[in-house]
Amino acid sequence: MQLDPFQREAIGWIQRNYSVLVSAPTGTGKTLVADYLIEFMAAQGRRVVYTAPIKALSNQKYKEFKRLLGPEKVGILTGDVVINPEAPILIMTTEIFRNLLHQDPARVAEVAYCIFDEIHYIDDPARGSVWEESLIFMPPHMRFLGLSATIPNVAELAAWLTQVHGHPVQVVHHPERAVPLTHYMYEVTSGITTFRRLEQRYRRYAERLKLRSKERLRLDFPRTTHVDLIQEIHRRYLPCLFFTFSRRQCELNGAELGEHFDFLTRREKQQVKEIIDKHLERWSGGTIPRLSSLTRLLLKGIGYHHAGLLAIVKDIVEDLFEQRLIRVLYCTETFAVGLNFPCRSVCFDSITKWDGESFRPLTNREYFQMAGRAGRRGIDERGYVFTLVDFNRFVPEEYPSMQEQDVEPLRSRFTLSYNSVLNLVRSYSADEIRNILRKNFATYQAERERERLEAALAKARARLEQLEQAGDAKQRRQAARRVRALERELAEVPPAERFIHEFEAKRRVLEELDFIRGDTLTARGEFAARINIQELLVTELFFAGYFHRLDPDQINALAVSIDYEPRRSEGRHPHNAFDVAAIQAHVQAIEEVERRFVGTTTVRFHDHLAALAYRWSRGEAFSRLLQGAYQDEGDIVYAFRRGIDLLRQVRFAAGEDPILRTKLQECMDRMDRDEVAIVL
Repeated sequence: MQLDPFQREAIGWIQRNYSVLVSAPTGTGKTLVADYLIEFMAAQGRRVVYTAPIKALSNQKYKEFKRLLGPEKVGILTGDVVINPEAPILIMTTEIFRNLLHQDPARVAEVAYCIFDEIHYIDDPARGSVWEESLIFMPPHMRFLGLSATIPNVAELAAWLTQVHGHPVQVVHHPERAVPLTHYMYEVTSGITTFRRLEQRYRRYAERLKLRSKERLRLDFPRTTHVDLIQEIHRRYLPCLFFTFSRRQCELNGAELGEHFDFLTRREKQQVKEIIDKHLERWSGGTIPRLSSLTRLLLKGIGYHHAGLLAIVKDIVEDLFEQRLIRVLYCTETFAVGLNFPCRSVCFDSITKWDGESFRPLTNREYFQMAGRAGRRGIDERGYVFTLVDFNRFVPEEYPSMQEQDVEPLRSRFTLSYNSVLNLVRSYSADEIRNILRKNFATYQAERERERLEAALAKARARLEQLEQAGDAKQRRQAARRVRALERELAEVPPAERFIHEFEAKRRVLEELDFIRGDTLTARGEFAARINIQELLVTELFFAGYFHRLDPDQINALAVSIDYEPRRSEGRHPHNAFDVAAIQAHVQAIEEVERRFVGTTTVRFHDHLAALAYRWSRGEAFSRLLQGAYQDEGDIVYAFRRGIDLLRQVRFAAGEDPILRTKLQECMDRMDRDEVAIVL
């Protein structure tokens, strides 16, 4: 295979034992560098950890490397799945790697390299802190390979990591796409057009209607639909990924398109049937929800893919898309994370998404994470991106620039969990903790910003001083405004001590709850230091005797309720699996302490799935659970597997209590069966 120059450069640094950051657009072959590193280290008998942001990607990589290197050389740790944990090549989520560094560093003491796939997740608001902690607490001998889509401040990230690790971090930046992208808009009365032309049209209407900035046109334009767009592009631009930021809309759009199109030949339909049958041969569960209706679409070359589907259904869809037997695949954003399924074109049905709190426009990074799937190397000369536009709702300012140079720089999302505070207190002195808390990327970025603003302010003040001696009044006013603006900006830079303040506030919470006394962890604190899901609540419930007192089915119902986040308007199944009021009393007690010392609360407990977990634990069939369920089957499986993950942590934290350990293993065994089990 002929390597690209950037791949050869990255491999050269690895051969010389450097840490390396590779920043390159989607589809350029970054993962080939990781594949080389793993084979290179395996040949030398050295250990490697491969971390991925999501379990689906971890599972995929495990299967790939197991085929390549043999099952004895590869293991996986994802919390709910543990296979061959002493293998030289270990695949795991980033959270597991971070936990090992804190709780069991001897397990990774001989690891030569850690690969961080999708390292730009350091900017993820909910999970980015995990990446920072992993990078900060890596032992000095360990090197890393970070793989990222295009990020403009990769040099800043490398400079921070060089400072943290004390050895150079090499940057390999490859901005060119293997297949260039062309960006279009589609509106039914304009056809395939450009953003600029639509913007000019909008401005003409806005001027005529005397609209304010960012106001929508109050006119009645024909509605543009996904079927209109596929009708326009189906002869030249398929296969296509059609990103749709609603699960239900993915399914509805697929069904609607199926009424108008059948893309497959008779021979291709037979291939689809054979691939589906091959997957069903390894299926040990019962009836597969949605598969019969989805199969009717798949036989027409149309599909949908989202997190609410069972894993086997997603596997079938991914396999068919990879075999080019799906021409149009409606999918949510999760399809763009790590999974490498290039196509000729990418379509967007909207440029706004729900982020868990509100609807907002896509960032440039999110846009290119998905748009970058367009263009198949060695097949297409260009990739094509089409954004569907409803001109009644078109506001130019809400759209991403569609210019890769405008991708937002990475920002630190560092924060301290209670688990982090406990592990710091257990392992480090007060001076060492203060030093560690100054090492994060947020502090580094704030210090660089402060230095930049101080230099600019000094220059602006010098300019103002000059003008006060010789300059007109207008120039002096402008210079004074500039000085005041810079002073305001400087005052808004977060203080260097902010994470020390956060640490102290959370430490007071832990002292109030009797997790810490003086500089020592209590039995509660030692237990919580081994728990990474709702550690405050789990510890309180453990020491209140719930895991000892409840039977296995009740424990499973409780475990699934801890940290569960229901979707908007999700219904709750009533149950008598455990005393909800008694649990809520513990929740409220923790919330009160957190709000008193920190101002907010992190406790999350929702028993919407407790009834289903209880019934599943007692052996009920999955098909029965789904009758009247408010949740998608994929969400139910995800929640049950997260419950297994939590119980595995409790079992580990409980130490040498043989009766409880046996009981918790029974709990996990009751949940980890049939449709919920993972086959790797």
